[in-house]
Amino acid sequence: MNVDTANSNMNLPSVLQTNAVDENQSSRVESVIQEANNHSFVKGVNGFGKSKFVLAKKGTALAPNGALLWKVVWDAYADGTNRFCSFVRTCGGINAVENCRLYMGGKLISETRKVGQKINLENRFVPYDAQAEILDQKLYGNHQYFYANTGQLKLAPDVKHNSVGFRSPTNLSSATTECSVRIDQLFPVLKDTMLPSSLSSDIIIEIDWNGKWTDVMVESGATAFTDAQRVFSVERPRLHLDYISFADEVANALNETINSPSGMTIPYRQQVLINAQMPTIVGDDTQQSQDIELGFAGRSVMKIYVQKNLTGLDNALLRQSGSSGLLQEQLQLVVNNRNLYDREVNKVSEMYSYLTQTASAPAYLLPATYNQVGELATANLNMIDDGVLLPQFANTNTETTGVRANYQGRDRWLGINLAKVRGDNDTPENAIQVGQAPMVLRLQRNSGAGGSDEVGNSAETKSAVNLDIWVECVRALVLRNGVVDTINV
Repeated sequence: MNVDTANSNMNLPSVLQTNAVDENQSSRVESVIQEANNHSFVKGVNGFGKSKFVLAKKGTALAPNGALLWKVVWDAYADGTNRFCSFVRTCGGINAVENCRLYMGGKLISETRKVGQKINLENRFVPYDAQAEILDQKLYGNHQYFYANTGQLKLAPDVKHNSVGFRSPTNLSSATTECSVRIDQLFPVLKDTMLPSSLSSDIIIEIDWNGKWTDVMVESGATAFTDAQRVFSVERPRLHLDYISFADEVANALNETINSPSGMTIPYRQQVLINAQMPTIVGDDTQQSQDIELGFAGRSVMKIYVQKNLTGLDNALLRQSGSSGLLQEQLQLVVNNRNLYDREVNKVSEMYSYLTQTASAPAYLLPATYNQVGELATANLNMIDDGVLLPQFANTNTETTGVRANYQGRDRWLGINLAKVRGDNDTPENAIQVGQAPMVLRLQRNSGAGGSDEVGNSAETKSAVNLDIWVECVRALVLRNGVVDTINV
């Protein structure tokens, strides 16, 4: 079935549009805190869990500004002991969410995999002040940094266990950390529409939790950890939801449309995760080019984000929250058998510009971390407690060795915007239609260094590169005869 996405949204009542700005209908908002219908969590160094919510049937539509809340409990916490764990500072507790799914009428409507990594990327486009003052409060992160009297830029050390602002989980669920994330970040469908809540079928949300210690926690303090202490649990997940009730005539008209043979078709965005790998480079000063076939022939595509992690530079502290800069990196996308760019993108300034255009907002990163590449040691994971020196803006390379071993080259995400219109018109209607030929992402790198302050021809920089590629495509929600269905557009 083919759907004209440019016209299909005309059938969508303004009461269901998330971007409606001129409405005169009377409405009432009811807020509900809903506990999980089922929740289980298996503790361990490689722990995991799952939660299921069957949403209450209230009002006319489910608003997109709800939130998922959860507590994290660490049984090994000991008051007065200088041993504590903290969330990875650049992303906070969001790494504890692995996957999420939303069902309507038994149909999978929206799914996001590796939620923590994707939301961490999205949060990079939030201004720094908001990251430090709002996101850190919601997710228990710590984005703060400062200039030392030597002129170097340092990440602020974490607050100690006996100080105000201590952000480690404790062993008491009544006095432990609690995180919060908006549900429209979990489910992209809610960025484009509100879901009717009056259908006879249920709306179900499932959350997969990541309990792997090295993906979520960072160890700090002077007292050593044992394996038995590297265990935490997610407790009391719940949803804070807003239901909107419109005037009777509006609600009745909406229900009549949904239950009619013609029904309505609502286009919305969906994120698809593709995993790929660039193999190990054999030889010094050797160029490597890799074509990754993305597919999506005959589909409408909006955006593409690419996260790269060198396997030889793996660091548990940053694996979930960063993207490696590759030596002499180049980017190209082939769409409909044509290059998207007139030449390979090989300048860091261009890569950053395209990333900003993809998100329609600047990427607010720690200074100088996007344009740096180099080795990343696996030994020092204690960035939270001690602080880490970042590259300074002087012409000298003094004290950058510690930077190269801890943080350098870990913020270079790639972004490609295929939408016809950007900014406030970032909607599924502006996606590009891919023809019969699949899209191909072409990445190039070299084992040799391309700059004077880069380390090349090492086992680390030659190592394989794990690629997580998020493709934002378009689907359509079909509501007809009271039945829910989805189609690819």
